[in-house]
Amino acid sequence: MNLNIKFVFLIFLYIFTTGTSKSCYWNSECVYKYFSSKTPYNSVRGDIRDSIVKLKGCEPVSVWALIRHGKRSPGIDYGRNMLEALVIRDYVVTSFSNGKSSMCSQDVENLRDWEVDTELFENTHGLTAEGYKEMKEIGKRIKEAFKELLTNLEDGSYTLRSAYGAWIENGVDGFVKGISSIPLMVEKSNPKYDIMAPYEACPKYLAGVKHNPGTYKEADMYQSTPEFKAIKERIKNLTGVQYPLTDTNVTSLYDLCRYTWSPINNNRSPWCALFTNEDLYALEYYGDLRHYYRNGYGTPMPKKFGQIPMADLYKTFVNAKDGNHRKLTTYFSHATMMDMVYNALEWFKDEIPLRSVYRDPNRKWRSTMTSPFAGNLIAVLTRCIIDNREDYKVVFYTNEQPATWMCDNGVCSWHEFENKFMAYLNTTIDFCFT
Repeated sequence: MNLNIKFVFLIFLYIFTTGTSKSCYWNSECVYKYFSSKTPYNSVRGDIRDSIVKLKGCEPVSVWALIRHGKRSPGIDYGRNMLEALVIRDYVVTSFSNGKSSMCSQDVENLRDWEVDTELFENTHGLTAEGYKEMKEIGKRIKEAFKELLTNLEDGSYTLRSAYGAWIENGVDGFVKGISSIPLMVEKSNPKYDIMAPYEACPKYLAGVKHNPGTYKEADMYQSTPEFKAIKERIKNLTGVQYPLTDTNVTSLYDLCRYTWSPINNNRSPWCALFTNEDLYALEYYGDLRHYYRNGYGTPMPKKFGQIPMADLYKTFVNAKDGNHRKLTTYFSHATMMDMVYNALEWFKDEIPLRSVYRDPNRKWRSTMTSPFAGNLIAVLTRCIIDNREDYKVVFYTNEQPATWMCDNGVCSWHEFENKFMAYLNTTIDFCFT
């Protein structure tokens, strides 16, 4: 008899707890913070001061880096769609007040009290204060990691160059303040052609890839899959909002989630409370498909553009090895360029191409990792004395973590480096104009 009473009590307890407890976003310990190319850098970065590869008998003689700009405001079209999506907040609050929402009280309160950042929408494509700080902190960490090499940067011992765009150029100022206690000269960007954005001078790429609707076919098809459609149903069931959500509504709410997430302090955005982790996995993949076919392995052309900065890396280190070296060479560019460089290096390459019909959770190509805000590729040339003989090695880092898949845990002998990178010298973009 006692066993029966105990059994009934346990059933009652199970029904009560599962029926009344809620999964609240504001205090969840398992928050998904990877948002494709709008991922805050602090969500994915390492710390080169800790992860620096120290080779016995070796010292760094030249640092080469390609860095994407820090967090910026959305463009005109995306910003307009985000502003139009703001109206859902009133529906969410009203629905909750009427007892038709299953959102947590604190999540609704946080959303209701969220204040519109006018600069986010008015300063189109502008570098945010947090994005500036991201760049400054990267500069600071690189300086501390290579203190002996970079403490005194004399004229002629460094190159700082930005791709065209105010949001990129403004970030360079932050980087300079982080890496040097004195002002440094930054080369003027070229609006027509630059090795940091060669695709912008290629009519064939712009018309045939970037602005070609066919490039985004797989991403568009993914929005019609049951996995993506389920996002709309989950949002409606969670918020109690009854009107049908469009694909643009969903992606705009996602943009509100990721653009209003604080990249410095990792303060989560209340807009992210509208999504489950499953939703965010799917939306991240939507971004991956767009990047994969526009800049990655899904299209042949981008690989050529990625080879151009890699040729510059090779020439920089050859000169350094011959004694005419720069201590620091740093270029600043776009997410597009980061994707293309990894394409050229054949990093993050999946055996099976990304498709709309299946999202592989273990895929290698992740725009979250290839092109987050302030994402970067760093290569360091080191001079070694081994058995009284001079030798050189090259160490690779991505987002301040060793690229362990490259050569021997990210460390290449000069022979390995030369074998791979010398071929990039023959790269041209003559095909752009034929």
